[in-house]
Amino acid sequence: MKIHAAQLADLDQIMAIQMLCYYAIEPESRLSMASKIIASPDTCFVVKERDMVRGYLLAIPVMSGETPALDSEACDLAGGADCLYLHDLAVHPESRGLGVGCILVRQFMNIAHKKKFRHASLVSIQDSFRFWQKQGFEAIVPPEKLQSKLMTYGQDAVYMEKLLIGIPQE
Repeated sequence: MKIHAAQLADLDQIMAIQMLCYYAIEPESRLSMASKIIASPDTCFVVKERDMVRGYLLAIPVMSGETPALDSEACDLAGGADCLYLHDLAVHPESRGLGVGCILVRQFMNIAHKKKFRHASLVSIQDSFRFWQKQGFEAIVPPEKLQSKLMTYGQDAVYMEKLLIGIPQE
């Protein structure tokens, strides 16, 4: 299995995996998923085995405390972003337990450090909170402006952040 930058050519397989993995939210549209890959191609990845996508991770630069609403059709990146937001990570059910998720998270963290982001963030859904805690993320009370967007992620959505060690704070 090898990790690659996500391409629009991978979108059919990404959409199929998304449909298999999400039950607590309505899967996002093709346009929404493509907008992340187009906006930030160097922070979106797939793990492939023999040209088959086994898992994907879509991330975009944002300001800490901000996220796009779920299924946003546009992905406008703010200049001066200080946070890499992990928008979506999913592993094909047949590939679970093979380390695909770990490969993706490791690449995400490597890119976040390489690009000198101060924070990494995500919205935990579908009982993934403990998994993300083990990865060093902590639940954060979301800023008021984020609360309405969080509601689009479902009732159990939790905004989480991780301070990235080794990044000088001003």
